[in-house]
Amino acid sequence: MLERLRPRPVPKIQESAYDSGILHGLALPSAKPNNVAMMPSPQAGANLPHSNATKLMLIAILAEFFCLRANDAAELLRGRAITESDARSVRRTLSILHRDGFLYRAPYFDSGRDRGGVSYVYGLSAKGVAHAFRNGYSTSATKTLDEHSLRTLDHELEITWFHVALDRLCSAKGLRYLWRQKDLKHTVHPDALFYVADPANPGKAFCYFLEIERAKLGNYRNGEPQILRKLRRYYDYFNSTGCEKEWGFRQYRVVVVQRTDARREGLLTALRKTCSHRMFWLTTEAAYREDIGGAIFKTPKDDAPMAFSFLTD
Repeated sequence: MLERLRPRPVPKIQESAYDSGILHGLALPSAKPNNVAMMPSPQAGANLPHSNATKLMLIAILAEFFCLRANDAAELLRGRAITESDARSVRRTLSILHRDGFLYRAPYFDSGRDRGGVSYVYGLSAKGVAHAFRNGYSTSATKTLDEHSLRTLDHELEITWFHVALDRLCSAKGLRYLWRQKDLKHTVHPDALFYVADPANPGKAFCYFLEIERAKLGNYRNGEPQILRKLRRYYDYFNSTGCEKEWGFRQYRVVVVQRTDARREGLLTALRKTCSHRMFWLTTEAAYREDIGGAIFKTPKDDAPMAFSFLTD
């Protein structure tokens, strides 16, 4: 990942900008950021059996980041590289929250583990979501880990890992950001919508749609693969009245994350023929995980090897 985790004694909980209707899209610079630390209130343990700070913070973390493996949750909770003792403690607490009905969990085969390989992915249940909303630390990513999400765990986890990487970048660089991961079905249907702004340069703030694309080019229709049909909708939608009505802004960038450099180059070549525009920012899973703040994005508008970043655009 980008860097050592910063100390995180409490989870960062999004303020009430969404609840008050300030953000229809995410574009307003006056909106409050979600990278602001807030402690769950003392009353947040209501109806939570044998409540303690760790339980509350884990529910709050999952209200912010949707789904996590146990070690991911432990790193966010501890704010540092975790020990085996940290991991055991957090796994135990997550299991208790699952037993008490606040979390769902699903088995997940983790190819990156040296031993075993099967772990669990955790997310809030309906009871956990209700608890987060009732106690004031819900976010625009707070939703249940439902059956659809369980069928696409790799995809959902990749969205979360991008969110965590963006969160760390913004925290380290003093950037404001907002993240939305539900109520996204409009003319375009992204995996997430986010906004990044530098308080020192508010005029450069921008909204981004996120698309995690793990499949190869396929599902052709009239000679065009599914991913190109999807990205063409963004191309036609750009700077339109319809976009403004549905999202509250007209211009945006589309961050497309692909598995390999080869797939990215193939998609860049295809986009140059019909959708040559700098709205499309293509990167790879390895690139953003290593340094999401680096010049890791390429666009189909630039034939030369010209790269962009959140920090220099």
